[in-house]
Order: sequence, then C-alpha cells, then structure tokens
Amino acid sequence: MRTWAALSSIPCRGIAGYLTNVRVEVSSEAADFVRAHGGRLWVWSATPRLCCSGTPAMMHAATEPPPGLTGFTPTEAGPLEIWFRAPGGRRPDVLEIGLAGRRRARVEAYWDGCLMAM
Repeated sequence: MRTWAALSSIPCRGIAGYLTNVRVEVSSEAADFVRAHGGRLWVWSATPRLCCSGTPAMMHAATEPPPGLTGFTPTEAGPLEIWFRAPGGRRPDVLEIGLAGRRRARVEAYWDGCLMAM
C-alpha cells in the first residue's frame, strides 16, 4: 500500500494560456529515493518511438534531466524540487510520484493514477 506524503501544486499553462494547478502526491519511499539522488525530479510524457500513430504517451520520471527536452516548470513538493513538462498544455488533476522496482529501484510518475498521459 502506498502512503502519500508531500502535497503541492504545479502552475501549468491551461486552455487559452490561463494558469492552472496540478496536485502532486509523492509517496514517502519515492521522496526518500529522490532526496538520496539530489532532491530533484523531472517528470514528462513521451510517445514510444517504434509504434504506430495514436499510441498514448507514457509518463517518465528521472532524477537527472532528460537530454534534449525543454519546457519544464519547476515546483517544490515539500523538500523536493519537481520539474514538470505539460504535454501540449494538457495537465493531470493529480500527478502521483511513486517508487517501483525491488532490485533496481526507480521513480515512476502517474497521470491521474495511470502510466499513460490521458
């Protein structure tokens, strides 16, 4: 069972350029992992390279900035600094950050509870 710790909101450009907020929920395990790796997290979505058109974008999260991507908006979720890249002005209601993997732990981001950006 996940326990969600830090809550924050990220200002993102919404429809017609208005600023809207995204609620960020970070599990305590993910927060500990990110703090141990510098305290910064980058979150973005991207479509798979090898698939046909119409494939939904998958959410990605990393403790290092992704090469070649720009347009991230910074926010602070408790002691963490989260950089979020809203795809095409769309945004989730809730951006969840969790920890996955037992042998090789990694941070995962969920768009309203899904690994796909809706």
